[in-house]
Order: sequence, then C-alpha cells, then structure tokens
Amino acid sequence: MGLAPAVARAQAWTPTRPTRFVVPFPAGGATDVVARVLAERLQESFGQPVVVENRTGAGGNIGVENVVRSAPDGSTILMGT
Repeated sequence: MGLAPAVARAQAWTPTRPTRFVVPFPAGGATDVVARVLAERLQESFGQPVVVENRTGAGGNIGVENVVRSAPDGSTILMGT
C-alpha cells in the first residue's frame, strides 16, 4: 500500500492597498538605500505603492515594535539587517 504525500501550496497574495516598508535605521544609511531599491522593485511587482518609513531609535527596536504592533494583514514589511 503506497501513500502519496500531499502537496502544500501557499495561498496567493496580492496587495490591494499601499505597503509600508519600515526601516528601523536613519535615512541615508546603507539599510535605507537598500530598502528604497527593494521598494521600487516591490512596487513594480505588486502594482501598488510601497512607502519606506524610517522609524529610528533604541538600536532598531522602535521600528521593530512598530511592525510587531501593526495589523497582521500583510501590508507592513520590516527591513532587517
């Protein structure tokens, strides 16, 4: 008797509103520059605006906390290093 493994597929996700891309470091730094380049590519892919927000302070903890407390709807991304 043979058993075939079930195939799992991820649910398709297409953003329907602007996406927030939170950078927990100051504007102009290396992390910010990379985030802005990625945001342009994501915007092309999503077909929706991607807004980069710099939330600085406490060694990045303020930006991380901002993302953790955001609605779990997939519209907020954290840029980590």
